[in-house]
Amino acid sequence: MQQLYYELSVLAKAVNFKNLSAAALHVGLSQPQLSRIIAKIEDELKIVLLDRSAKRKSGWTSVAFQLSEIFEKSSHRLVSELQSISNNQMVGELHIGTLEGLSDFALNASRLCFEEVGVKKITLDILDLNELEANFLSGNLDLIFTSKQPGRQKFKYLMELGFQRLEAINSSDKFCVLSTFEYGRANKKELEQFPHLFVSNSLSIRRAWFENNGGTGHMPTEAKRGRAKDAEPVMMIGSELLNPLLWQNITRAIED
Repeated sequence: MQQLYYELSVLAKAVNFKNLSAAALHVGLSQPQLSRIIAKIEDELKIVLLDRSAKRKSGWTSVAFQLSEIFEKSSHRLVSELQSISNNQMVGELHIGTLEGLSDFALNASRLCFEEVGVKKITLDILDLNELEANFLSGNLDLIFTSKQPGRQKFKYLMELGFQRLEAINSSDKFCVLSTFEYGRANKKELEQFPHLFVSNSLSIRRAWFENNGGTGHMPTEAKRGRAKDAEPVMMIGSELLNPLLWQNITRAIED
């Protein structure tokens, strides 16, 4: 049997989404690439991971969930043992991703990581929600600042920082203004009522369009500390591979 660690790690992320096409949007792979990985596992282990009886979208079998759970438990044990070795080592670099509207939170956390935690280098990327989820679930980001939890799994390292509301804007019926995330999940028939669609992954670009040209859509309000009813939570989420001591130090610095 060939080594399947990478393929099983992909499966463990993919089963958090209802089918292959939905998973491909979030694990940083194209659908054909993900399909080949699933097929390789099935061939190597002589099992069925996808119920292909559905004509349009295949769903995961119970075996897929069982295999994913087995891999996750084994992986967590390995991570725990590795972290026990590295708990007292200085962390030199962090890769952080954030939604554009939460950049103030990410900048403040970056400063605290330098001043209070002793991190040497930080790379901070502004991403749209699709990119943020895909990069985080693929293990390319150590910390993310977001208003939505990626996938359906529960995260060990999660801290709620504040809240943010989505403001409905209806200044013109000529343009429907959407983020790439919103467009990917929109009802395409409902969009047909608009003469024009303006889609951008940049919050500042969409805000400028609303101000200069008008349109119909939603814009997030300024993120604030605390909690509020009918508002989206603002969260900092850490990777499962993050050093526990580092997470503890970061959250303590932010709370202080």
